[in-house]
Amino acid sequence: MRCKKTLILIVALLVLFSLTTFAKTHELKRVGIAPLMKCGVKAPDDFKALLLKYEKEIEKGFTAAGSASLYPDFMEQVKNATIKIKEDVIPKGQRMQWMLFRAGKAVKDVEWAGKKPLEVHMLTIQKDCKDYHFIVPKPCGNIALVNDTNSVPECGIMVSPEKAKVGETITVDLSGSKCATKMVVKVYHPAGTLVETKELTAGDTVWKTSFKDIGDYFFEAEVFNADGVVCQNVCKAKVEIVNTPPECALTVSPTSTYTGKPVKLDASGSTDVDSKVAKADFTISKNGAVADQKAVTSEPFVWDKIFTKSGKYNVSLQVADEFGAVSTNKCEASLEVQKRLYGLVEAGPMLAKGTYSGYLFARVGFAYLIVPEKLSMLMSVGGALTLTGAPFKSHFLSNLLLLVHFNDFYVGGGIGYSSKVREPDWKAAFNVVGNIGYDVYKAFNMKGSIFGELRIPVIKGVSFSDAHAILVGFRLLF
Repeated sequence: MRCKKTLILIVALLVLFSLTTFAKTHELKRVGIAPLMKCGVKAPDDFKALLLKYEKEIEKGFTAAGSASLYPDFMEQVKNATIKIKEDVIPKGQRMQWMLFRAGKAVKDVEWAGKKPLEVHMLTIQKDCKDYHFIVPKPCGNIALVNDTNSVPECGIMVSPEKAKVGETITVDLSGSKCATKMVVKVYHPAGTLVETKELTAGDTVWKTSFKDIGDYFFEAEVFNADGVVCQNVCKAKVEIVNTPPECALTVSPTSTYTGKPVKLDASGSTDVDSKVAKADFTISKNGAVADQKAVTSEPFVWDKIFTKSGKYNVSLQVADEFGAVSTNKCEASLEVQKRLYGLVEAGPMLAKGTYSGYLFARVGFAYLIVPEKLSMLMSVGGALTLTGAPFKSHFLSNLLLLVHFNDFYVGGGIGYSSKVREPDWKAAFNVVGNIGYDVYKAFNMKGSIFGELRIPVIKGVSFSDAHAILVGFRLLF
């Protein structure tokens, strides 16, 4: 029983001694006594073959050193030549987290205590954004982990869409960056000035923005790791902001009118999907030649145009937005402007009271539309040719009338003058004239109507029953 207790005490002391020994810094004064890979590693090209040869010992060593999770990445990256191995030396006093020796044994906290710097191969393994820095002494082929640091980050930027409209959402995505905890994006205006700076994090790598000016916007990004180390790669992107041309819309009201009356040329229905309409250019042409033009630069983009000459006009419209883009769709309208002063010719049969002698009359003159479609003035002169002879005479006729219009129907009156109509009592005299008619023909700058007329001479001692004339005729305005 006593021996058993003594044995347990000895084992405990040995374990304690072993742990204490493992915990303290181990000075390494020379190499080659217990090499992991015999004969060492003479050149980097030998490294892969030696790793395959001592693969089991190396795996055992990584496990013993407490870095079993690092072993697969170490082997894969060396085998696939995704790491660079370079020759270097470490100075006296260089400490290592651990070193692997013969048969996969591991010693932690090792310090090079040799008299001269130690020639080594140096390599770095990357795993989970950590860089693990290893050395392999040339003479012995031991593998040692010197330290680990946060990996230098890599910037990856994507901007979409690469071509966008004014005001359209632009997505800036830095999720393609590696080993970054902080990200800074700078945006530059097409003029070269800094527009905005945005800071993102590993948990928030997407930024949405938009622009109101056209042109190429440039993005520059930098990413940083947890130690504040900035990426070394260039990280840039560009987006082109384009402007969609506006669409014109034209209404003309009325489309048939008269000189001196305003016509509303309206472009207020024009639209722009990504900015706004800033100018409306109206062009009025007649017979293929430009008659008038006007640029309207304020809302509601309406031109109240008064035409002073009659004719058939064409109105075209082109609108521009605030960036200068012009509409490409066609906006045109036709317009008729009729004159207000017409030539006049009228003729027909006439009966003069007495025995209602027959006449044929004809007159020429002009008509002026004081208020088109509502009020007009007529002046005409001519004569009446008797068909019966004495005592009735062929005579001169003239009128000055005002006519009130009700759509196609009109009625009015005025004064007239006639020379001697009948011997001896119906002398030359002024006449009271009544006129009634109906438009039977309307065309551009031409109207035709049938009318009836009553003429009463103003003669002292002559009654209406003895002296009046009734005319029925056709009147043409041209």
